[in-house]
Amino acid sequence: MKQLFDIIPEKYFVNDLKENTLGTIKIALLREVIGNAIIRSNYPDETITLKLSDKKDIVEVPARKMKSREKLLGLKICRQFDVVDSSMRYNVIKKSEQLANPNSILFGDSVTESGDSVALTSRVLYDWAYSIRDISEITGTLQHNALSEGGTMWNEEEGKLRQSLFQVQYVKPGTYLPHFLVVENVTPELFVHLLTCVMQQSRYFAQSTTNSPSNIKNHILGVGFSKFEQPINSYTITKNWKEDATVSLDAVTDVINNTMVDAYGDNYKRGKYLTEFINELWKDETALQANYKKAKQDCVQFLKDIKITK
Repeated sequence: MKQLFDIIPEKYFVNDLKENTLGTIKIALLREVIGNAIIRSNYPDETITLKLSDKKDIVEVPARKMKSREKLLGLKICRQFDVVDSSMRYNVIKKSEQLANPNSILFGDSVTESGDSVALTSRVLYDWAYSIRDISEITGTLQHNALSEGGTMWNEEEGKLRQSLFQVQYVKPGTYLPHFLVVENVTPELFVHLLTCVMQQSRYFAQSTTNSPSNIKNHILGVGFSKFEQPINSYTITKNWKEDATVSLDAVTDVINNTMVDAYGDNYKRGKYLTEFINELWKDETALQANYKKAKQDCVQFLKDIKITK
């Protein structure tokens, strides 16, 4: 982990998951929409929005819509390295012993089917994300129809056209969503797991299995670390955006980087060092296996220490 500690000092990580110390790591992300995305909640034909001002409505993305996808990928990775119970399924945890895995300890989990009322809080906190531009500029509504088996709108049983038209509002490619994650009391191994989940996930939101194979490209812009978290989030980036400023990948990246530098100073490191570290680690199967083995051991010991397991 020496290469990681050259980027983020070792004192911002813990060796024992039972520790609860001062010190936070804030990851600055820019999520770029690269395929039509359906970001909806209660209404099937409307995108979730927030009224930023009398003249501007922006797209709002609840934290869970991104966390759930990255946590799901994390579970698959843990299966790959055999550090999670093979019978465990996402959001289906039958006994407390199954919580002893890197994914559950990092993202938080709870027993859902047994009599145990055991729950673990997340060690990574997800910001809500907001678009830079107004919803009118970055969304489009399309009308669809539900075809019959014959591939038409004709109802064979009734001998007339079927009334099965519906509309869907999409967030268009080229939309930029500033986003931040805050990590507390994690081991270096769990931090590696988190970065991998963020870097490798690219499919988010509704209808992700049919709408687009990849609709988000995640850019890790950097990390800021200090004893206390600095008050920067997606909303403040959007709120403070100058109306006449150009909205592009480079422009939004510069604003986020400058905001983080103002808050963290020399304690802000650019993301390229982290992505290079993770990419190199994934080329070394032996080192990667050792990383997940150590993470698993730490998780098992943690549940013993807090008397969940024996």
